[in-house]
Amino acid sequence: MIPFTYGFVGWVTNWLALKMTFYPIQFVGIPPYLGWQGIIPRKAHKMASKSVDVITERLLNIREVFLKVDPKKAELVFLPVLESSIRYTMREFSDTLDPKLWDMIPELVREEIYHKVKRESGVTIRKVIRKLQRDIDSLFDVKALVLKKLSGNNVGLVVELFKEVGAPEFRFIERSGFYFGFLLGLVQMVFMVYFPVPWTLPIQGVIVGYLTNYLALEMIFRPLLPKTFLGIFTYQGLFLKRQSEVSRLYAKLVSEKILTPKNILSELIFGKASNDIIVIIRKEVIQHVDTITFLAKPALYASGKIEEFDAAKERIAVAMADNAVEKSFHLEEYLGEALEIEKMMGDRMSALPPKEFESILRSAFQEDELLLILVGAALGAMVGWFQMVFIV
Repeated sequence: MIPFTYGFVGWVTNWLALKMTFYPIQFVGIPPYLGWQGIIPRKAHKMASKSVDVITERLLNIREVFLKVDPKKAELVFLPVLESSIRYTMREFSDTLDPKLWDMIPELVREEIYHKVKRESGVTIRKVIRKLQRDIDSLFDVKALVLKKLSGNNVGLVVELFKEVGAPEFRFIERSGFYFGFLLGLVQMVFMVYFPVPWTLPIQGVIVGYLTNYLALEMIFRPLLPKTFLGIFTYQGLFLKRQSEVSRLYAKLVSEKILTPKNILSELIFGKASNDIIVIIRKEVIQHVDTITFLAKPALYASGKIEEFDAAKERIAVAMADNAVEKSFHLEEYLGEALEIEKMMGDRMSALPPKEFESILRSAFQEDELLLILVGAALGAMVGWFQMVFIV
């Protein structure tokens, strides 16, 4: 029964090591030391920082990403939702001159004015997009966004990210515990036949528990490059062997759960640069109003209503800026298509050197690998002690 016993021990120790890596999400016990929190949730902020470094330094250039946005296409998507603001602008300006003036203008003329203003509004949208593209590094903090989405109350997303990216490797760790344990149990069985010394069982248990965890981790990440053994078979670390597949999955998860168009727009609109963006929109709207009312300026000066017009211009700018911010989420679908975050990240991650690629998953538990291995050794010792006391 020894090989099967240690096969079971190997499986349990590896299974428990994985559970301790991911769970519990929140600390359970009496803080700060008496209890446990999953290794990944406990170090979520540090791992998120590493993920930020990988994403921003190796996989994604945010300026390059935003340059993919075509201002003309953005105009076609966004302009229709600003129709109510455009009509408000026209009425506000007319009322500045004379509250009765707008109703006196023939419908055909009003529509002609509307289409002219709409064309100019399209120009304004394109100018705002170009300004955002030029200043995106100061207006959009990609590091802050990723950290926010992967830490604090969002640590569960870190767990999800690592579990999905490394799912086959984690399954291998769990199953390999039985195989390694069984093989090492065969050695122990032979040892016990010729040297039936009960007190060695806990020691043998330590060795089995330690080696099953250690070998599983080594086979996932080593060797970095394909290596031929005994001139018979070629082997490469399981995670490294899946670099292309993992790269596509990682890029997909990041683009769907972290750097989504909605999250990017939210960061722009409500993040640290929100006031700057609103100022840009208001400035462009004011210039836009000045352009379309240029010929009316002499009449305004002559009638003494220029101050009323300036006040109205500011109200128009505020209203249109607020409306643009409120309705900017109509750009989500177009942004998702234009930014191509998933494709860019997947391509660049696939091309990473093996050592850099390895760190993406191994960083999840590298600092605590020894702890996980020692957990296996401790459980192995317990099983060996149980054998010594109750079986032998």
